[in-house]
Amino acid sequence: MLGAIIGDIVGSVYEFNNIKTKDFPMFKKDCRFTDDTVMTVAVAEALLNGGTAENFIDSMKKYGRLYPHAGYGMKFALWLGGNNTQPYNSFGNGSAMRVSPCGWFAESLAEAESLAGKSAAVTHNHPEGIKGAQATAAAIYLARSGESKDKIKEYIENKYGYNLSRRLDEIRPGYRFNERCQETVPEGVEC
Repeated sequence: MLGAIIGDIVGSVYEFNNIKTKDFPMFKKDCRFTDDTVMTVAVAEALLNGGTAENFIDSMKKYGRLYPHAGYGMKFALWLGGNNTQPYNSFGNGSAMRVSPCGWFAESLAEAESLAGKSAAVTHNHPEGIKGAQATAAAIYLARSGESKDKIKEYIENKYGYNLSRRLDEIRPGYRFNERCQETVPEGVEC
């Protein structure tokens, strides 16, 4: 979870101004936490409160309203600000960006994937939104359980069908800003 938050802060200045090098300052004066950090904390609290759909909704709305200018996508911002608690069929990568607590909280791989699915489904109930969250939580759970990079890669490819055969040097030249799980989660796992 701390890694996700640090990564969010470090990457905040590059989200819409992508760089394609590993040679960059870690922290710049205008780095900040974003919606992804806010929702990561919300997911952690929801898990501590029971991990039900209602817990996820309540916690996300609570933290989202405490930090209304953190950079939410338009549909998510409307969901946060309204009284509607129904999901809106998103396949955006927000479901994967906030899911790290599920990979740490779970006591088994199956539980990590189940919790990730629940955390995603309250907003990102499109199959790709759920898949992205589950693959991310699975990779986190497997890594913290001591599995090798090769075993994690094999599991994610076999279970979720993501192509993890491209090297970063192949991805980097043509990669552009994208918010869809299916076009960001495989690249994130590969990184």
